[in-house]
Amino acid sequence: MTKKLLTVVKVFAFSTLYFAQVGINTSNPQTAFHIDGAKDNSTSGAPSVLQQANDFAVTNTAQVGIGTTTPTEKLDVGSGNVRVRNINSNIGVGGTDRVVVADATGILKTIDFTAYSLFHARLAADQNISSAASIVTLMFASPVATSPFYSYNTSSGVLTFSQAGNYLVTLQASFTNISAGAQLLLGIRPVPDSNYLGRGSHYAGAATPTLTTTTRIGELMNYTTVIVVPTAGYQIRFTAAPNQSCTILSTEMGPTGNGNVTNVTVQKI
Repeated sequence: MTKKLLTVVKVFAFSTLYFAQVGINTSNPQTAFHIDGAKDNSTSGAPSVLQQANDFAVTNTAQVGIGTTTPTEKLDVGSGNVRVRNINSNIGVGGTDRVVVADATGILKTIDFTAYSLFHARLAADQNISSAASIVTLMFASPVATSPFYSYNTSSGVLTFSQAGNYLVTLQASFTNISAGAQLLLGIRPVPDSNYLGRGSHYAGAATPTLTTTTRIGELMNYTTVIVVPTAGYQIRFTAAPNQSCTILSTEMGPTGNGNVTNVTVQKI
């Protein structure tokens, strides 16, 4: 009888030790190892968010919580800042080191930052504007460079943003078949159409020649501005509006060579 009783006691003691939770400054540990820094937790039930703010916890899956007793990551900080002293003593390598960012829930992740901000497209073909002062949408080809921030419809000329924020826009165009003093206007307009988000004007200094198979040189205009995108799904289009009929060149050609001339670049800043 005595041996049987001792056996039961040993089994109970082993089970209690095996499944025990260790608490420091608390008799009500919530995890495998739990420190209540301010000794302010209740003796039963889960501590409140305010009570957890000074707690340190380690779960049985080796997840560490600072300021929380329910960590969901290997290291979970309830609130506050993280500081690394002498961080600049280990200099990073540009172009190969990864960029660390925090998502909307505060979880740290790495991204290829260079691939997540740039949009660049070139005019698909020459565009003839036959009427004066008409606002024409510039039709760009499939983007040369883009990212998840943007989607571009090559059929409608509409650029859609997938994230709110501030964007730097540079728009360049070459106009030909115009006379000296003609006004050239480049613009950025919202969809549905409303007032310009940005526009720039330029007056041609000299008449441009009629297009030939060997010479395609126009009056060049550049325009740069910042636009504020208020919400995801916001849409814009790029426009040209000269005060007389003209041709917008996709490429220029001359004695020094030929290449793209009308294009747009958008950079999230």
